[in-house]
Amino acid sequence: MRRYLLVSLIIGTAVTAVVLLLTRLGAFAPLAEALGRLYASAGFLPAATGDAEGLEVACVVIAAFAAAWCTVDIPHPSHKILVCLLLLLVLVGLSPTLALHGVLYAPFPAVGSAVLATAAGFFYAGTESGLRKRLLLDLLGDRVSPATFADLLDAREPLRLSGDTREVTVLTCRVFNHASLREKLDPAEVVSMTNLFLRTTADFLLSRGAYLDESSPDSVRVYFGLLKPGENHALDACRAALELRPRLRNLNDECETRWFQRLDYGVAISAGTMTVGVYGSPRHRYFTGIGGDADFARRLAQANVRYRSDVLISARCQQLVKDAIEVRPVEMVYDPGRHLLTEVYQLLALTTDFSETDRERRDAYWQGVIHYRAGRHDQALACFARAAVPGREDGPLDYFVSLSRSHLPGYASTEPAEPTGPAHARLLNRM
Repeated sequence: MRRYLLVSLIIGTAVTAVVLLLTRLGAFAPLAEALGRLYASAGFLPAATGDAEGLEVACVVIAAFAAAWCTVDIPHPSHKILVCLLLLLVLVGLSPTLALHGVLYAPFPAVGSAVLATAAGFFYAGTESGLRKRLLLDLLGDRVSPATFADLLDAREPLRLSGDTREVTVLTCRVFNHASLREKLDPAEVVSMTNLFLRTTADFLLSRGAYLDESSPDSVRVYFGLLKPGENHALDACRAALELRPRLRNLNDECETRWFQRLDYGVAISAGTMTVGVYGSPRHRYFTGIGGDADFARRLAQANVRYRSDVLISARCQQLVKDAIEVRPVEMVYDPGRHLLTEVYQLLALTTDFSETDRERRDAYWQGVIHYRAGRHDQALACFARAAVPGREDGPLDYFVSLSRSHLPGYASTEPAEPTGPAHARLLNRM
């Protein structure tokens, strides 16, 4: 936006200087005299004719800057032409209107100013910088926030559309209880509740610089770092998830107040290499990325149901943000799509917001997980007891407490068993 404004100012200033110089040299004087005689012969002008020199100068300046801004900023050529024609119509129509009031106003300098500025604007609109806004609107549309769109528009380097490989962070937020909501609510209420979730989630994530790749009734998927390479995409995604957490809780409170129902949701963040570019046919194309982490994040979001958590992140994401974000381990999961056994973590807080007491409880939880994986269930339960916060629900902690107790003599387990070999590994394609 700043670039287009600067270009418009340059074109408007240059055109104004040229037209005023031509006016001073008398280039438009014969046309003005001929117009005055025409009005006099038609009886438009009274005997006393007013001076309109100041008005002509003002119209030259206004026409130059208005035509330049319209042709540079408006993305579609047909809209540019329509606006410029309307501007010319106003400039020309002003002359006979003023003639009826005894003022001879010659529109030729202003018309020349508008035509020159329009030509210069169209010339710039044919360059890469001039075409950038239309291209970004066609590809991105409302998938980015206005601030992100303005940054892309003013960037020194254009968006790479032909294809690029870069590391991207995927954030997916899913709703799991649509089936039960359809049974308990009217269709209009289900639609309203779902749209409230989509607005709350998508609009907020866009405001944090994300690119909205998918927005369906049960899922919102955004990318960080897709539009341009950077080092903080994973950290930006984690910060957005932490800020999204209280908003989703408030959303559930509102849903419970309005419809007496709550949304069961889960958020997952995964980072990995993607091939980004423009995909699709000329009429139906969009900018996106191809990589296994998009599907991994979707499955990982479903894993929140099992672990009774709200935000899970992948091991690669944890490595990228380990100095700024506090996490705790959940389980080892096996993803058959990538033939990979990997750790997943629950996102806790920013390191700067993590108190020493929180760190002690987190470390006790971590020690409990280690004891559980080693089969020392009594020690694991003792560590989990130190990690608990009285009066606060803790889904992952309760999950591991239940698993540890299930290995004690005489305890009947209520957890479904889905081991892939080691007792702590799960098949992610079942989530």
